[in-house]
Amino acid sequence: MYKIKKLRHKPLYKKLIALRTNVQFRRRLYHLKFKKKKWEKLITFIDRQQNTRKKNFRAYDLNRYYLPKFHNPFKRRYQSVLHNRKRVSFFYGNFLENYLKKQISLIIENKKKILKKYVNLNLSFLSLIEKRLDVILYRSHFVPSVRNAQQLIIHKHIKVNGNIITNKSFTLKQGDIIEINEKVKSLIMTNIRTSFIWPLPPKYLSINYKTFEIILHEKIELQSLSNLFPFFPNIYFLLRYCR
Repeated sequence: MYKIKKLRHKPLYKKLIALRTNVQFRRRLYHLKFKKKKWEKLITFIDRQQNTRKKNFRAYDLNRYYLPKFHNPFKRRYQSVLHNRKRVSFFYGNFLENYLKKQISLIIENKKKILKKYVNLNLSFLSLIEKRLDVILYRSHFVPSVRNAQQLIIHKHIKVNGNIITNKSFTLKQGDIIEINEKVKSLIMTNIRTSFIWPLPPKYLSINYKTFEIILHEKIELQSLSNLFPFFPNIYFLLRYCR
């Protein structure tokens, strides 16, 4: 008999430590209970970071020769591209590389058709992704993560304009109404209470927390996205990766 290997996702705190940013705006690591001895260094490091104050200035010796950490610009660029790609994929539910390349190629084609000198590539990239059904459910705090939203969509608990949607990458249009199955309303209610509705939902969504309905009624702009992101994805690094 052959043993079937189960595909397990990497733990959340390990990804956050590798990226060095709280990408999904989760609670801090000190809420977790690390009882084993191997986590003692991690606990002391977290406590030290909490107690230290932020320094507004630093005193440098002018006669000292300063050697930067990344003396090679290609190494620094590679790290920034890799970290930015991982943050985007981790925040939006682990996107595949082919999906990111297709979305970026669509943005470049639209830019060539418009023939404008200045086109905000970050806004066009976010407007394509933020219209996804799973991302909108996460923005409205109906689910704790995008991956949980994808599970609800696959199990036929989400409706758009009265029709059941099973495609997790379904893109919505202006005026579309999202409805939820009654079997899942108790679960969504607990998710809303634990989230404390923070960060605030975007302005382009009108959410009814009594009937559990969502309407996409406005265009996506940078002003409505300013308070949503614990990080801001830079599409120029993604363009370098996709070349």
